[in-house]
Amino acid sequence: MGDWEQGRLVSVVVPTRDRAPMLARSLAALAAQTHSPLEVIVVDDGSTDDTPAVIERSRSAHPTLAFISLRNDPPRGANPSRNRGIALARGEFVAFEDDDCIADPRWVEQLVAAFTSARVGAVTGTVVDAAPRNIYDLALAGTHLVSGDRHANRVVACNMCVRRALLPGKLDEDRAQVSADMSVSGRGDEEDLYLKLKAEGFEVLIARDARTLHIHHHTRSSFYRQAKAGGGSAARLGYKYRLAPRLELLCLASGYLFGLGAVLVPLMLVPSAACFGLFAGATLVYNEIWRKGKSWGQAWRIAPVMIGYYHARTYGYFRQLARLALGVDRLERVRLPGVLHRESLFRPPGRARGGMRVGNPSSISPASRRVCALPGFGPIR
Repeated sequence: MGDWEQGRLVSVVVPTRDRAPMLARSLAALAAQTHSPLEVIVVDDGSTDDTPAVIERSRSAHPTLAFISLRNDPPRGANPSRNRGIALARGEFVAFEDDDCIADPRWVEQLVAAFTSARVGAVTGTVVDAAPRNIYDLALAGTHLVSGDRHANRVVACNMCVRRALLPGKLDEDRAQVSADMSVSGRGDEEDLYLKLKAEGFEVLIARDARTLHIHHHTRSSFYRQAKAGGGSAARLGYKYRLAPRLELLCLASGYLFGLGAVLVPLMLVPSAACFGLFAGATLVYNEIWRKGKSWGQAWRIAPVMIGYYHARTYGYFRQLARLALGVDRLERVRLPGVLHRESLFRPPGRARGGMRVGNPSSISPASRRVCALPGFGPIR
């Protein structure tokens, strides 16, 4: 690592709640990072366990490391906690890790090294899942994997680093949830960040060697609660940013609708079977085998619980859409440049219908323009 990279202050924000033993291991790993200078900002989201004592012991054990801690009372959720940490961060870059992750010693170093241009707005790393304890852990293994050789197709909240100047207003708080069950996650906290950075014309890269170990185990009940919560969060994200519908959930729901229609018109069984086939292909073959790297044997083994998982996710998704459509829940809608919106499905032939594209310079925020004006780099084109 060069002196230029070594001298850049990085702030690491860790939201936590009621996971004192895991937090102790996470903070110990951050204290062992090779990158310097470093500050660690721990946001205690209203913990009722030994978390405050763990933070103080970590501060005492590592006096040369800058520790900042703050507390939410009452709990506010993950992204509100991250935003409080961002407000206190002093680093040029802000890295994010969850309290159930243990970072490799070179984690921060590898993330910072990937910022080779002012056009790079964020970098995400590799999340390695702990060995599964049960079928539910196996089913969700690989959830945080990121596709792409160099450019990422997403960022992962428990392993990412972002230029601090770009962060204000980037992490939504309207999908935040406070749950008594800390094993339930899947709110898509970071997905809006990716959309906004891409809309402003920034690159989002992968640093494969920036690794964290993710120790997050599930029970049967938490597995299905996560499915429902994730479906509702996906609906809120899609509704807010006018995104195309989730095709795998649409296929599953359509399969049942056509199946009901087959009671009156038996021929409806054909599109019903086609929808269920597309659903199976999207969820098991594409998502589990191709994207997550599971074997055919593992995919076959988890198939029964994944069928239940997607039924719960579909229920959460369409339930939330119905609440938004009926005005029970209200959410301000936003249109981002360069993002495929629902309305684009109905545009006349010949008009642009591309997916995620680099935004034009006029869409870049003032803060983003200041970052792009760093010495040695030209403007975004």
